Amino acid sequence: MPKKPAITLFFSILVFYFSSVFSQVPKDSSIIKLIAEINTFSKDPFLKNAKWGICVITADSNKTVIAINDTAEMVPASTMKAINTAATLNMIGKDYTFMTYLLYDGDIDKDSILHGNIYIKGGGDPTLGSPRIDTMNDMKYLMPLWVKQIRQQGIKKIEGAVIGDASIFDDTIAPPSWIYGDLGNYYGAGASGLTFHENSFRIIVKPGKRYKDTARITQIDPPIPYITIKNKVVNGTPYTADDLWVFGGPYDNTRLVKGVVPRNNNEFPMRASLPDPSYFCAYSLFKALCDSGIMVTDSATTYKTLKDKGKLKSRTLRVISYLKSPPLDTIMYYTNQRSINTYAEDILKILAYEKTGTGSTYNGTRLVTQFWKSKGVNLNGFVMKDGSGLSPEDRVSPRQLAEIMRAYISDPMFPVFYQTLPIAGVSGTISSIFKGTIAENNLRAKSGYMMGLRTYTGYVYNSKNKMLTFGIMVNNHSATPTQMKSMLEKIMVLIAETEW
Repeated sequence: MPKKPAITLFFSILVFYFSSVFSQVPKDSSIIKLIAEINTFSKDPFLKNAKWGICVITADSNKTVIAINDTAEMVPASTMKAINTAATLNMIGKDYTFMTYLLYDGDIDKDSILHGNIYIKGGGDPTLGSPRIDTMNDMKYLMPLWVKQIRQQGIKKIEGAVIGDASIFDDTIAPPSWIYGDLGNYYGAGASGLTFHENSFRIIVKPGKRYKDTARITQIDPPIPYITIKNKVVNGTPYTADDLWVFGGPYDNTRLVKGVVPRNNNEFPMRASLPDPSYFCAYSLFKALCDSGIMVTDSATTYKTLKDKGKLKSRTLRVISYLKSPPLDTIMYYTNQRSINTYAEDILKILAYEKTGTGSTYNGTRLVTQFWKSKGVNLNGFVMKDGSGLSPEDRVSPRQLAEIMRAYISDPMFPVFYQTLPIAGVSGTISSIFKGTIAENNLRAKSGYMMGLRTYTGYVYNSKNKMLTFGIMVNNHSATPTQMKSMLEKIMVLIAETEW
């Protein structure tokens, strides 16, 4: 009997092993090689208790290149940002800008005393007070500018308060489905109608001298005197890896810092969430006014506080100045490149505000879901609870990721969205991988990461210059982040090497 060709036998074994593998393209050697790598991946002990899936489809003909567990719903992590930003870009446009207003009420008398209040009316701008995109937007430059503009109104004393107004959005800073353990950290800062300084601040920790001693907190940056820091950080050995966490929720002016730092001479910075960004913004202006010699008799407060106390009054407001954010496409570039949760949540809520009049997470997720349904994407099992992917209740399948990416190619905003995605080996969250491969400077993808979870979705041109879209998801693995990144990198490189 003639021998069966080795490659045919090998492929037969793979197909037998992967009874769930589906493909609509010719099974050439490049596809066989891809299946072999996925086979190796599936047998790794790190995936023993994992749920995972892959879907790759052609951009032009919607043919399935490879699909394994492709309809299984999983937690998408930050790939949700791609779903959110693409839809919002279509609905409110790349040139949309967030507006922040500096206003006052009351009258200014002949002695330059304002008998009224100063208001900072937020427009949901995620960049306000942050130097990330525009250095001059840093709070250290913004506060003196606002003081100067107030002084130019002829105001030398304020018999009233500085009021932070975040009412363009609802009062729920963090989506209800986020877990408490995330809320005190910078990535759990959420969205405010008056987002300020990316809703975060830094805590600097310095190790003590002896093993298991309590480490010292040496600095709060910027200084926030009304926040209480409870320190439970201890010294490890000189070889201990630093592991720091912050606990505390919205509107809670206490932050508990826990963890361990190595016993050495280094300082360890960590970023924590602001309890109430609108109050911090108002307080920062109040302090800047006082430091410049403009007395404010009633300190700082917020629209929410006045409303809760029944002290909110309807007043005629006059504009001192306004501040425009960078355009939406620029903000989205940083959202997807740096995977900034606060930016993504503000984007979702401004979409809700512009389309429904209520800036809430619920309204935003409903609009995004409806948008993708209108594009013809099958969203059975799809669950969207936030705009950034931090919610453990979010659910998306690999096929939905791949089909969402494909459906957007025909959208007028696709060229803009495409430019916001990190480039393999070049930029953003995938800049350190794919070096020296066919995927480098080719594949564009939004990545997602949580402990025990890694996901990717985006676009790549294969070796025949055909554009492919893909969704790759792994939940509940036991590998290190670096190990899982390397394993999935191999698969994505082989996707780029397909030759049919």
